[in-house]
Amino acid sequence: MPDILDILPFRYLGREARERVASKLVWTDWPEGRALVKQGDLTDDRVFLLESGTVDIIDHRLGPDTKVGQIEAGHYFGERPALFGEPRAVEVRAQTDCRTATLSGDDFVALVRSERSLAHALTFVLRDKQGMFTDFTSFLAEVKLGTSRGHIVIGRLIPAYKRLHPALHRHCNRPDIDFGALQYATRRLPDNVSRTFVWFVTDDCPPHYAEAAARMFTDVTAKARRRVSWEMIPGKSLVLLRDGLSDLLDLVTCLCTYAIEARKLRRRLRNANVLVALSTDAAEATLAAVFTPREREELERLWPGEVAQRLTEISMHHEDITVHSYKRTNNYNSAHAETWTHQIAAATSRLLGTAPWELPEDYEVHVISSNTHSVTNCLSPWLAENADRLLAWGRAHRPELVDAPWTTPADCLIALLRPYLESHPEAALERAQRDRDVCISLGETAFTGIAVELIDLAKLGRVSLDAELPHCGRSGLVVNIDYAFGQQAEPIIANLVNLFGRRIRSVNILGKAGGLRGERGDLLVATAFVTQLDDALLCPPVHLDIERLKARIPERQVFVGRVLTVLGTILQNDKLLHTYDKLWDCIGLEMEGSFYARQLVESRELGILRDDVELRFLYYVSDLPLRHDASLSSSMSAIEGIPPLYAITREVLTAILEPRGA
Repeated sequence: MPDILDILPFRYLGREARERVASKLVWTDWPEGRALVKQGDLTDDRVFLLESGTVDIIDHRLGPDTKVGQIEAGHYFGERPALFGEPRAVEVRAQTDCRTATLSGDDFVALVRSERSLAHALTFVLRDKQGMFTDFTSFLAEVKLGTSRGHIVIGRLIPAYKRLHPALHRHCNRPDIDFGALQYATRRLPDNVSRTFVWFVTDDCPPHYAEAAARMFTDVTAKARRRVSWEMIPGKSLVLLRDGLSDLLDLVTCLCTYAIEARKLRRRLRNANVLVALSTDAAEATLAAVFTPREREELERLWPGEVAQRLTEISMHHEDITVHSYKRTNNYNSAHAETWTHQIAAATSRLLGTAPWELPEDYEVHVISSNTHSVTNCLSPWLAENADRLLAWGRAHRPELVDAPWTTPADCLIALLRPYLESHPEAALERAQRDRDVCISLGETAFTGIAVELIDLAKLGRVSLDAELPHCGRSGLVVNIDYAFGQQAEPIIANLVNLFGRRIRSVNILGKAGGLRGERGDLLVATAFVTQLDDALLCPPVHLDIERLKARIPERQVFVGRVLTVLGTILQNDKLLHTYDKLWDCIGLEMEGSFYARQLVESRELGILRDDVELRFLYYVSDLPLRHDASLSSSMSAIEGIPPLYAITREVLTAILEPRGA
């Protein structure tokens, strides 16, 4: 066996793998001065193992033949094009006569995927020796430092942000306007972003502002993010953050995205005559002269009927954005999650007539984290009883939905429900009254942004349910909570575990995820979580009938494996995603799984939860972050999104509803 395979990280290969690799190696002798790798090459993805000689690393961007390092015999190089699909970053030139063995990029990636010891060793090389994620660490450190000082200047943070090359902001370093990124960020920021200079962010509203927030401040909403925010005075807004770092990171990264794209827009409007014209009847003609038809269409989609006003604000804003942070200390008042849990306890008493701590020890509680409407729709007596009425209305008014190729007929009813209720407002009230017989909904969320529904299983046995569900044959309580946000998940689930304790028989996390496998609408079953921050691996026990799940949605793929928990939706790039795809064999990514899993595993070990508590983590693929045409900036159609979401919802509800031993 050639000694060349004793080079790290190949030395960890077993005998069979070494034999396979040895048969694929291509040996080459290189004379002094010959370039082994050419800078900028897009076609060469070979991985080199240097048996003898020394090579120089040349970066022509720093000047002709500028040497930035060297590699000696007994080392490998050149793995990044194969792993990340990127061009050669530098030239590698023979300093002396050299001899190498090379492995094709495809063979190298196949080897990494099949040999976990090699992949594991390679992660240490890339993270620790080559500092591949240094830009993420630096950005996070800047945010934490600014938070500790009490203020973050977005303009100073932007250079660190640009070095990340976020997957959702692919044109951040280019002059053309990235409308997908701009739309994504703007929809997740308070609506007054174009006229706000100072953001005052806090985990708890200071006492002297609390009364003013209720009486004097103006509520400001974000279209696609649950943010509690108020405009205090023109130019200054207050944002109440959810627990953990995730909400702050999301706000800051969205502000960076917005600021970069707003600057591009502002540069188009530098002419004084343009700025004046935006406030006159000539605004439309002025926009036509400055922006292309496609750009005007994108702007109108972003700010319907307000384009001229928004561009005027952007022109004068100059992206002078500062985030002031305030965290209360020596605070003995209840945290948001604690107040929220108290509301759940009170609602449980109203629904069951018994406080949670007075429930019998053998009483069953099932926790579901989902977008609450899917669970509610499946367990809605009103929807089951009015299925024929909805279908008849759909045939007359929304035939395109009725005629869509639904594999599961019940999904058609779900697609018709929203437009039906919009056209029949009285039916929404009728539904709320009927469903109240089995369910209590908590509209007040104690600033957590997490709605809650409590469902009495004993009452479900007397009503009709979704046609795909079994008859409810047991008693118990379902605590159905809306999505948590990132690190917020940990205190939320911790408080629920402490409230219901060993009465909890299952915890079911349902969500949407970015896919590193398959297509949008496929399903992911997480059996382990990897955290982006420190590569910690958590493997909670998972209780799931995989074959039954596959049978529910035969037209989609079901992937089972590790899932990456990222710091934020924007805090990811192609290099990071390829790393966790190929080296960690992750099937997808999301933001809360590790935090849920860590708290649940700890609670089992501490005896707060039963040893046989059933855990399930299921996701549907809402976007493919490595595919530019299937990102979060493009929404899913009903036929794409409803079947996978309701497949995982029905699978969890079936496990909860059916009698034990069925």
